[in-house]
Amino acid sequence: MILRFRRLINKKSLIVFVITGLLFHMLFRARSNPDALQAGSPAPDIALESIDGQKFRLSELNEPVMLAFFNTHTILSGGLYTKYYLNRMPYLKGIEDAGRAKLIVVLDTKQSKNIINKETSSGKYKVLEKRVYLGNIEQAEKDYGISIWPHFFLINKEHTIIYEAKVPSVELVDDFLDRSR
Repeated sequence: MILRFRRLINKKSLIVFVITGLLFHMLFRARSNPDALQAGSPAPDIALESIDGQKFRLSELNEPVMLAFFNTHTILSGGLYTKYYLNRMPYLKGIEDAGRAKLIVVLDTKQSKNIINKETSSGKYKVLEKRVYLGNIEQAEKDYGISIWPHFFLINKEHTIIYEAKVPSVELVDDFLDRSR
């Protein structure tokens, strides 16, 4: 048994283990959005447009905002993160319907009303209907420090980020909204 272990831990296999570990670390770091704005940061002001053509800036809203950068085209993580987000969406919509915070979803698709309507009119993204807004997603990614989607920001009335996560915890969103009243 000891002899097998020694064969497993030799110079070549040690190099492979170290390289594999570094690659997993780099992948985790890239997937975690390490440059995303943290709680306590001022929320960058972005211009948005509703599907029915109403234009506004984030700073014009005088209510808490749940800003979700939602991905529809990621091959590797699309299934996992999409499922988590879609499972939380009815709860987040309930928060908006109760008047506690505005839900703004930005999709990683071409910013076209026709494309957004097509994505949300049926199928698995129907739950996003009437919650998706158009905007300059490249600028929003830069301003919010997003390197890969999805990502979620909870912004208070003072336009300060009070919570951020890759995928939101509905319990934490609820807790932060209760505390910010």
